[in-house]
Amino acid sequence: MTRAREPGMASDYIVYGGAGTGSVAVEAALTLAGAPYRVEETDWRKDGEAYATVNPMRQLPALVLPTGELMTESAAILIHLADSHPGRGCRPPSPHPCDPGSSAG
Repeated sequence: MTRAREPGMASDYIVYGGAGTGSVAVEAALTLAGAPYRVEETDWRKDGEAYATVNPMRQLPALVLPTGELMTESAAILIHLADSHPGRGCRPPSPHPCDPGSSAG
């Protein structure tokens, strides 16, 4: 288990997750975005104490950003990646028929 980087250290994204944690959606978004990342397979039941050094709340999935900041909650991570990588297919094109105020629907 590795510790999260200090803020300001640029590098790849790091996805902490494993089977049943929802990390596949985060990996898919990073792939669509063309962002470099690596996966740390994590089982909080086995890796609990070591993982707590990365994420004291022990939530999975978790994403360490290139800046060293830690994000949790799948929806928040996916929104962040879509906002950070516009035009890369991480969200539907805009305007979309479901967008508020759209005349397309």
